[in-house]
Amino acid sequence: MAGYLIVDGYNIINSWEDLKALGDKNMEAAREKLIDYLMDFAILWDKITVVFDAHQVPGGIETRETFHSLEVIYTREKETADNVIEKITHNFQGRDNINILVATSDRVQQEIIFGRGARRISARELKILLESIKMDIREKYTENIFLLNRNSLDSHLQEDVKDKLNKWRRAGR
Repeated sequence: MAGYLIVDGYNIINSWEDLKALGDKNMEAAREKLIDYLMDFAILWDKITVVFDAHQVPGGIETRETFHSLEVIYTREKETADNVIEKITHNFQGRDNINILVATSDRVQQEIIFGRGARRISARELKILLESIKMDIREKYTENIFLLNRNSLDSHLQEDVKDKLNKWRRAGR
């Protein structure tokens, strides 16, 4: 699934019920939870960029934070997340070797990114995709644990030692 995932941060927060409920109480906590959640899946993409609007913050300047392959951008005053996402997708326009996926449910944004060669995934589809991947990982982990448990101690013992231990067990020692 390598490529570049660009996330419209507040669009996702307002679309996912758990994040929306948290954001209604504490928006900073909702942002952090989204970032943490995406960090769990950072290995799936070459880069993830999460963009948050700060366009209504008077005197706000663009800030960028990087956590390994995940970048968080807070827009400057009078600049929306949509503007930043459009710039990013424009920079990659025409590069066929880069798979760009934009996570947003914003209809206007979807049309613009399609025109730039990027693909779109809705907030709902992103949640389903990530939950599906999480389930696959959990199933593989559980399967591996089962296989490890089947690899018991007696499979490592020599036959004569196994025989002695079985005799002791049968004798009630």
